[in-house]
Amino acid sequence: MSDFHADYKQQLVTAAEALFAAPAARPKRGTRRPRRLPLVAAIALGVLLLATAALAASQIIGFGSPVTATHVLGRERPSASSGVGVPVAGANGSPASVQPLAISVADPGGGLPWGMRVVRTTRGLLCLQIGRLLDGRLGVLGQDGEFHDDGLFHELPATVLGPSTCISPSVWTILSDAGLPAAGALQSPTTSCVAPWLRTWTSGPKPCPARDERLIGFGLLGPDAVSVSYVADGQLHSVATASNLGAYLIVLRVPPDLEQNVPALGGKRGLLGGFPIGAGRGEVVSRLLFRFGGHLCQTGFDRQPGGPPQCKSSVAFKRMRVPAIPRGLHTPVALKARSVSGGYDLQITFAAPAAVTNASTAYGIEVIRPSSSVCGRGGIWGQSIERDVARGQVLHVSEFVPQAPGCHGVVHGRVILGSQRYGGFFDSKGLGTIGRFSFALP
Repeated sequence: MSDFHADYKQQLVTAAEALFAAPAARPKRGTRRPRRLPLVAAIALGVLLLATAALAASQIIGFGSPVTATHVLGRERPSASSGVGVPVAGANGSPASVQPLAISVADPGGGLPWGMRVVRTTRGLLCLQIGRLLDGRLGVLGQDGEFHDDGLFHELPATVLGPSTCISPSVWTILSDAGLPAAGALQSPTTSCVAPWLRTWTSGPKPCPARDERLIGFGLLGPDAVSVSYVADGQLHSVATASNLGAYLIVLRVPPDLEQNVPALGGKRGLLGGFPIGAGRGEVVSRLLFRFGGHLCQTGFDRQPGGPPQCKSSVAFKRMRVPAIPRGLHTPVALKARSVSGGYDLQITFAAPAAVTNASTAYGIEVIRPSSSVCGRGGIWGQSIERDVARGQVLHVSEFVPQAPGCHGVVHGRVILGSQRYGGFFDSKGLGTIGRFSFALP
């Protein structure tokens, strides 16, 4: 890119010299002041250089339509009071909650660097956005099946949020994604291409080019985080965290030996345990360094021998802020069952005994299916109600229960209210049963 601009600049300078050059030399008749480039000509030359540089940049990569949000099946549609929420607006309607981070990571294959930002939502969540960077803008490249491979840069609006990358402010998290195409479309709800080592179908997305597969590690570790470390090419590398959120971003090629054991988005067990958060084997991050009270400590599975002491887990519990759920809450639960293809649709109705004002708490439905040689293994199923709820509001929830031929038994269920570390699961410390129901499969 630099050679391209240099060539353009040299051509312009040469043309300008020819245009504004002094006449051929004449015999000296005395001392004369050297000719100067007229001010208007200098300004014109400067404008011409800037315009040509902009033209050259647009010829290298242009701008396409922005990324649009698509509803994720099985999740609440985002609004000011549901799902992950929407960005908190400023005085003039601008997304004042968007916090760009001083993070710019080179792509291992070249081209635009990667960046990251945090969006605060109306439901009290911190949502992480990552993508490629162009002129300070975060976006997606039209390649690897994205935007029909148009080769353009598509800006990522703050309103396009992925539920899997949204967390409560009191929860620090390690996230990772292996096999993310170099296009950078983390928030895309559809798969433009699949990892080349995965099985593909004729009607499905095509395999991504192996050279475009990226192993991404990112997250928020809090104000006490100092750095994160990872292993690449047999060597340990360390990256300092950014901002008071302890943010970090790592972009690597997918190593061949990781293809059959890749970490999934959110880690192997979602939000990982440990102090303040542990990194399991197979994760991008292998070591984390923190500073508490002026003293360094380390955690992770690849701790430095002779380095700082291991961080104590007792501090982690002090940092967690579990919302207070009132005790003794109960509500009657009404149940109607409707026969549908393959089973029964349970219509559950109850009045909320307490208000829900953000994503840190939620109502949920938990169903235990019968287990037998005919019915199968059964198991626990359910869903959370991802929206704000007023006290006394009547809620209607539908839960499908399959019935195998010859399967008979009792389905047991309960309505729960609990603290939620966003991502689809409840914190057992703040979980309470507020009502029960049952249904006998005929």
